[in-house]
Amino acid sequence: MVSSNRSRFIIALMLTWFVVSPYVISINNVGLPLAQIRVMEPAAPTITGPASYQFENGSVGETLIYDTFDANPKNYTVTVNASSYDSGVWVSGKLTVNLIYLYTRHMITALPMQFNFEVTVNNIANESASTQTALRVILDETAPIIQQHENITYEVGSFGHEINWNVTESNPDYYNVTRTSNESTSNYTQIASGAWNGANIVVDIDGLNASHWYLYALFVNDTFGRNATSSVNVTVTLDLTNPLLSSPDDILFEFGSKGHRINWTAYDSNPKNYTVRAIIHYNDTSYGNVSAFHSFVDIIQPNWSFSDPGGQHIIVTLDGLFLGNYTIELTAFDDFGLNSTDSVNVTIYKDIRAPVIQPADDFTYEEGYTGYNITWRVEESNPLWFNLTRNDEILENGTWRGQNFTIFVNGLAVGDYAYNLTLSDFFNSTSFAVIQVHVTPDAHNPIIANVKVIQSLTTQTTNNLTVQAYVWDLNHIKTIEVRWGIGNPEDAGFVLENRTMERTEIGDVFGAPLGEYAHGQIVWFRVFAEDNSSVNNIEETPWANITVSAMSYGGGPLPVYVTVFLLGGLSLLIVLVLYFRTRVK
Repeated sequence: MVSSNRSRFIIALMLTWFVVSPYVISINNVGLPLAQIRVMEPAAPTITGPASYQFENGSVGETLIYDTFDANPKNYTVTVNASSYDSGVWVSGKLTVNLIYLYTRHMITALPMQFNFEVTVNNIANESASTQTALRVILDETAPIIQQHENITYEVGSFGHEINWNVTESNPDYYNVTRTSNESTSNYTQIASGAWNGANIVVDIDGLNASHWYLYALFVNDTFGRNATSSVNVTVTLDLTNPLLSSPDDILFEFGSKGHRINWTAYDSNPKNYTVRAIIHYNDTSYGNVSAFHSFVDIIQPNWSFSDPGGQHIIVTLDGLFLGNYTIELTAFDDFGLNSTDSVNVTIYKDIRAPVIQPADDFTYEEGYTGYNITWRVEESNPLWFNLTRNDEILENGTWRGQNFTIFVNGLAVGDYAYNLTLSDFFNSTSFAVIQVHVTPDAHNPIIANVKVIQSLTTQTTNNLTVQAYVWDLNHIKTIEVRWGIGNPEDAGFVLENRTMERTEIGDVFGAPLGEYAHGQIVWFRVFAEDNSSVNNIEETPWANITVSAMSYGGGPLPVYVTVFLLGGLSLLIVLVLYFRTRVK
């Protein structure tokens, strides 16, 4: 085992070598371009607001609102009579100061009372702007204000009726709602009463009896004993109105087409039931694909009701009916035996149209490009089969269910292609549409870029050369070569060498070694690429040359070496002294 003294000596020696060795020293002068910087002076914040404001003592939700702006807002402060009132993070825009603190902090001690608000906003550059508002709080000397509601008349059984009293009061206290009527058993009723928080007062008046009048009275007072009243007359009439039915237009459509329906809007105060029946003037149960069609099925709804006070929609679907002429009749009844009827004539005519095809436009693209497709948009009520060909070669065929057709046309060889879609319906009506696709030869040469030569030291007098280049083509690369030699390429005696470049680990970067050359030799080279298109486009870089250069360590400035060796010698001396002193012990 190595002694501790010897271990310390070895460690010290290694540290000394690290200090004096030129291989661990690298000194570079880094130059940074300096450009004049233009400093924009920021604008100070802005704030505007009311110069004065007044409200009755006890009013709820009172605020002061200010318009503010700064590109870099920071915070705000609010003082009242020079004392702190509020502060916080400021966001440019509307700034709202809540006046509730005047009450929570018991700042109102007498009435009327005057306050001087000062609001200050600050930006991140510590610039500020201020504005002042003179606020006056006065005594509540006004009785509650009730907006008079209109009298109401409605038909017995209808619903969604209410009285909504709009009341304004700063210091609400109590409310009471009573109802007086000419009914023999309940001619006076207290509807609602209790503590009042200042909100509007809403009373539901549904469910009253017919042939009676009702008087709803509201009483409100404030905390100072001031009060106000308002009354509304409500009259309920007998239901003498037949059910209300809309009258949709008559309907005409082709046999087999979809999406047709009758939409009635129906209303009655006291709905009971309804029926929907069909009067068949003519129909043909053998026309078309009979397994997919049917006769009209009557609808009987014994319990007609709805939750919307405005009524409901009664919808009848007409899809799938046999060929023919129909009258679809809706009859609605209410609880008092009143009824209404509405009818819609429906005519379903024969499908005599061939399938309608809207093909995409013909188009051209260059070989190798992708992302192209062609679409046929179609319309047919009774689809049966389809056949799709390209230059008379079948691509696809089979049962057609009415869908549109889209196919991709990428990767085609140069040439002209006729895509033909043929469609037939159940009645043997046929249509076709052709889309022409023209694929042109690749008109772009391969791309060769970032050509560079890498030199690596082999001996003291020679280097190995390697050429690398980025090479790409839409239709891929068939051949990549580097061609090179010594001497002038224009001379008749120039000896040309070539080598295939191989793909490196970096994407589309290719490389090839040229061999070993002596320092000072001039090597001429160029890169050749041929793509894999139908026309085999060729790209070749201009001739370029590189001089094989000596590769050695240039060293640093002499004063640096002198300093390093002096420090290294001093370190070595200290290490030796420590070593021998330790060894003597």
